[in-house]
Amino acid sequence: MQSIVKTVYRSSGSLNIRPHFHDCHQIIFIVKGTVDFCVNGKMLRAVAGDIAIFSRYENHSVSGCSDEYERFVLRIDPFVVNQKSPVYSLLTDRPVDFCNIINVSAHKTEITDTFNRILSEHNDGSKLADEMEQLLIEQLLITVYRCTTINFDNSYDDVVARIKRQFENEYHKPLTLAMLAKQQNLSISSLSHRFRAATGVSVMEYLQSCRMANAKQMLAETECSIGQIVEKCGFSDNSNFSRTFRKLTNMSPSDFRKKYKAE
Repeated sequence: MQSIVKTVYRSSGSLNIRPHFHDCHQIIFIVKGTVDFCVNGKMLRAVAGDIAIFSRYENHSVSGCSDEYERFVLRIDPFVVNQKSPVYSLLTDRPVDFCNIINVSAHKTEITDTFNRILSEHNDGSKLADEMEQLLIEQLLITVYRCTTINFDNSYDDVVARIKRQFENEYHKPLTLAMLAKQQNLSISSLSHRFRAATGVSVMEYLQSCRMANAKQMLAETECSIGQIVEKCGFSDNSNFSRTFRKLTNMSPSDFRKKYKAE
């Protein structure tokens, strides 16, 4: 079994991080202090006892509001997550009223213990560690889910799941809303409504996020030219890609590459 955990650690100290990405889902549990997150242009404040959850496709910046900022950080491999399990709805399916910051202070001791156990399993390499990590993450997500007021019961939709899987494999193709609706034997309006209800974003916004995530990965990990990345990721042209990239990250593709190559 492949490990669902990409990284997990506990750290302290104030920090300020520009808009950035990780090619994974991320869960941050604030143990002490106050921190501001900017997600998709929206400012959110988190305090001790809050959990912040970011999906693979969500750019976010971090601004510490207090010197005493202590947190657990857990990064989850999106390709190991079971998309059909309702447990992972917090990571993969976002109803319109979803908020990235969830107060879990009533379960602070339990959640601290769960993070410590995940950390121990990941670092110790005991037998069946990968299986135990997954069980602990599912326990964590169930606890967080119970602290929300959002109803995820109808968030899983077979049609939406099929389209999301298609995007993962075919993001480079010239897909259109009309084409996707026809493939699913739905009207454009019906597909649009179902997709937004399950994910909180439009069909084409999700496709753009998928393309952008793969473009960022290629910028950070390959020597492909901007033109090659544009072609491989399904963007219409270099200028459209650069304009969209700067809008979402506040930096050019070239500056992004320099930043991540230097790290």
